[in-house]
Amino acid sequence: MNSLNTFCQGLMARLYARSSGGARKQRGASALEYIVLAAALIIIIGVAVANGAGDALTGAFTDLFSDAAAGGGEG
Repeated sequence: MNSLNTFCQGLMARLYARSSGGARKQRGASALEYIVLAAALIIIIGVAVANGAGDALTGAFTDLFSDAAAGGGEG
């Protein structure tokens, strides 16, 4: 049992040593992807609101909440 424990610990140490740099690089790439995605969404929403879609969006949410308050039935 002791040799199995030693084997597992050695294996985990080798896997951790090999993948730690790659994992950090991948985490950085993922964070950058999320930042770019968030920036793109902010730009798209900003352009839509600036072009008058804000009133349509407000109306859609008002209708949604009115329908939800009325029990979801169509008027």
